[in-house]
Amino acid sequence: MRVQIATVGHIVYDIRNYVEKFPEPDHTAVMRMHPKVSGGGSAANVAVNLVKLGFPSGVVGSVGNDRHGKFLLSDLQKFGVDTSQVKVFRGMTGLSVIIIDAAGEVRVIEDFGVADHRRTIDPDYMAQAKFLHISGCAFHLLDSASKIAHQAGIPISFDPGRAASRLGARKLAPILHRAEYLIINRKELFAMTGSREESAAGELARKHDLVCVIKQGGREIIVKTKQAESFTVEPFHVKPVDTLGAGDAFCAGFIAGVNEKRSLYESVRFANAVAAAKVLRKGAQSLPSRRFISSKFRI
Repeated sequence: MRVQIATVGHIVYDIRNYVEKFPEPDHTAVMRMHPKVSGGGSAANVAVNLVKLGFPSGVVGSVGNDRHGKFLLSDLQKFGVDTSQVKVFRGMTGLSVIIIDAAGEVRVIEDFGVADHRRTIDPDYMAQAKFLHISGCAFHLLDSASKIAHQAGIPISFDPGRAASRLGARKLAPILHRAEYLIINRKELFAMTGSREESAAGELARKHDLVCVIKQGGREIIVKTKQAESFTVEPFHVKPVDTLGAGDAFCAGFIAGVNEKRSLYESVRFANAVAAAKVLRKGAQSLPSRRFISSKFRI
C-alpha cells in the first residue's frame, strides 16, 4: 500500500479508567463506568487520525506476539491504517493504564514492552511517503527514520512527547536538524532545554532552522518560526470529556493542514479544531469525522 504520510513511534494497548477525581494517597477512587480498552500510542493515534482526515497513512512500530498485539494490528487495519511496517516481536505489547477524571484530565502509567526494540526501518517504504511524522520513542528509531526521510527530501514533523524530550536538546540535535516542524508543550520544552520560556523555543527554531509549535492544553498556541518571528493562534473552547490523545489529534490536524498547503497560521488553526473535536469523545482514537469538525468549528 502506498501511503501519503508515515508515522514512526509507539503502538500501545490502552486500558482506560474513568473516575470522578484522582485518588489521594491511601484512598480509593470509584470508577464512573466499566473500564474501556482501545488502541493507543502516539504514532498509531496520529496515523488513525490522519486516515479519518482523508490521508492514506501507515505506522512504523512494534507490537508483541500476545493478544494485545493481535488486537492492535486488527484495530489499525479496520481504521484503514497500513500496518505492513509493524513488526511483531516475542514479548509484551506496550501497555498504558490510564485514569481520567470528571474534567477529562488524564494520568498515565506505561510499560512500553517491545515498542522500543531495536529494528530496521525499510528505506523504500519511507522514501515513497510524502511526509514523515516521528513521535516519542527510542533514539535509534528517531535517528534512523529521520535520516532516511531527510536524505529523500521528505518533510518531517517531530513531537518528542515525554518519552523523547527527556533526552535533551543536545542528544536530539540530529533529529531536530532534519525536522521542519517541532511540536511540543512547555513541560517537554523544559525537559529539552531547562527552560519553559518562549525564548527557549525561539532558540530551538533559530538554531535548527525549524518551526516550533508550543501546545498549551486549551490555551493559545504559540508558534516560533525559523525567521525568528512569533505569533499565537487562539483555541476552540469546548468542555472536554477526555483529553487523552488530544496532542496527537493536534499533530494530525497540523500535518493535514501543511499537506493541504494551508498557511502556517491556518494549519495551526485547523489543528486546534481537530484537537477540540477529539476531546469531546472518549479514547485516544475516537476523532469524529472531518464533516463533523468542519461543521462544528466552521473550518
